[in-house]
Amino acid sequence: MNSTSQENNVARLLAEVAQRVPDRQALVFQNNSTVEKITFGQLWRDAGSISAGLKSAGLNQGDRVIIMIPMTIDLYRVLLGVIKMGAVAIFVDPWIPARQIARFAAFAEPAAFVGIAKSHFLRLMQSSLRRVPITVTTGRNVFGFPARYRLDSFRDYEADLEVAPVRKDDSALISFTSGSSGEPKGANRTHQFLESQHLALAHEFPYEDSEVDMPMFPVFALNNLVSGLTSVVPQMDFRKVAEVDGNVIAKQLVDFNVSTVTASPPLLDRVAENLSNVAGRPKLRRLLTGGAPVTDIQLKRWLECYDSETEIVVAYGSTEAEPVGHIHARERIADSGKGRGYCTGHISDRIDAKVIPITKGLVDLAGTSLEQLALPLGKVGELVVSGEHVCRDYFKNETATKENKLFDSQGRLWHRMGDTGYFDDQQRFWLVGRVHSTIVRDEEVVHPQLLEQSARQVSDAILQVAAVGHGPENSMKIGVVVHLKEPVVQLESQIQQQVERDGFPCDFVLISSSRLPVDPRHNSKIDYAKTREQFLTQLDSLSEPNGNKTPMEQD
Repeated sequence: MNSTSQENNVARLLAEVAQRVPDRQALVFQNNSTVEKITFGQLWRDAGSISAGLKSAGLNQGDRVIIMIPMTIDLYRVLLGVIKMGAVAIFVDPWIPARQIARFAAFAEPAAFVGIAKSHFLRLMQSSLRRVPITVTTGRNVFGFPARYRLDSFRDYEADLEVAPVRKDDSALISFTSGSSGEPKGANRTHQFLESQHLALAHEFPYEDSEVDMPMFPVFALNNLVSGLTSVVPQMDFRKVAEVDGNVIAKQLVDFNVSTVTASPPLLDRVAENLSNVAGRPKLRRLLTGGAPVTDIQLKRWLECYDSETEIVVAYGSTEAEPVGHIHARERIADSGKGRGYCTGHISDRIDAKVIPITKGLVDLAGTSLEQLALPLGKVGELVVSGEHVCRDYFKNETATKENKLFDSQGRLWHRMGDTGYFDDQQRFWLVGRVHSTIVRDEEVVHPQLLEQSARQVSDAILQVAAVGHGPENSMKIGVVVHLKEPVVQLESQIQQQVERDGFPCDFVLISSSRLPVDPRHNSKIDYAKTREQFLTQLDSLSEPNGNKTPMEQD
């Protein structure tokens, strides 16, 4: 029975932590030489004051609140204040383009808009958002501009420390998917989902009570808070992960005694390159990474650069289902020659998973069952998962929900991961590509990550590689686009020979002098659509009747 109770409100977990360790540091932020910290006790009191301030301004339980604040203490004061009062936080990542932000924000029909001054200028340019009744800025406010209220004024309210009673399936937080296979979608994270995800993360990646984590992702910092774990936020521009100053991050690791790091692969790359430049050496127990395929070359480099006792773990999951599985670096490297693709390890014991036939479009279960569709070990298909920490739907988006969610004969929900791969005889999942980037030519299926993995064998100078197909299916050209760390003589012919030797088609190799387009959140997953668009002229020339099978270069 989905009854209303304070016990269902996920914010109560932070209340319990604040009572248990009120003086422990919850969040640490650094901006050049300035360091800002807040304890768990103070964070909970601030969240209570902001909750009281928002109620006084007219916000009600169930109302939606757009939050456009960078990863700062203010973000978590507001986020927790909104969730604890039973309102719905709509979190907008900084990587989302301004036009998409405005469109989604208006679509959400918010009762309140809380953000930095810059976000309010975006709001004021949208007629639908100018009508939002409650507007709050984290910055200065002059005669009600750019917002009606200042966030700091809410902190003067007497803290409301009671959590609102909610139902388990009430929305708590709406956040975006990375949009690697289309436009970002608003994942509906209910109170039950967030608590189940917290329990799954704690089970899959346990922490010691006194540890200090460096989380790159806002949701992981939120999980740290309800775990009682101190979070040191990396000093960086979160929109440009690949350009982060590794020296700065490495120094933070030492200065704040960070013991674990949760970050995307590019951040770990940048830090690894700069560890030798920092006085002292971070004593890291674990590096946890994910968000995109991690190559064996990266793992070997990290094992060489970081301390030999540091555990390096590659997590597998998505916005809608995290975690799904994980694998340790040494196991991945040891087994890399035992199968094609990237081994993601065993599926979490809190998740059920199956591989079904690859379908670009809706999966129709009429007249069959998911069990009947499931493929045997070793057969490549699309991964679907089910469990308590699997997101059930998307906010006000029935089309996306129908496209990505399935119900089996028992009415159980399964989420389509959008990833292609297979299970080996040890029940480990091997990733070989994405459904939307799978290439089909004359009924021959080519999985991009297999072709890319083959190409990477040729040289350590390869920083990025994307397998693409171009042209009509019956005369499609298939090859790779490569970005290099440094020029390599005759690399194009070597790649072509290696790929064909491994049994994959390779009609062309394009060398790019610039970085290939990637997803804006992790800065690591190849954006195949944008890559094809960037190289359209060259690809069109290959599709001409007299197009040659010769390598080409993009300046």
